Amino acid sequence: MASVETKYDKLLKRIAENIKKIRKSKGLSQRNMEAYGFDLRNYQRLEAGNHSPSLYTLHKLAVAFRVDISMFLE
Repeated sequence: MASVETKYDKLLKRIAENIKKIRKSKGLSQRNMEAYGFDLRNYQRLEAGNHSPSLYTLHKLAVAFRVDISMFLE
């Protein structure tokens, strides 16, 4: 049975991959995300799966990408 930490790491990686996939599908670069109020370095850490996004951050991303917040969890 997978530990809670392992499950969390997998979820974090999936969220990071979905953020990157959605950003690219919208034709945006990481640097473009600064226009939506994101610090470039922190945004890069988010997409790399090195930072756990808050609910507020996921909401900001959903607004920026014009998607439902649930898309990050798919």
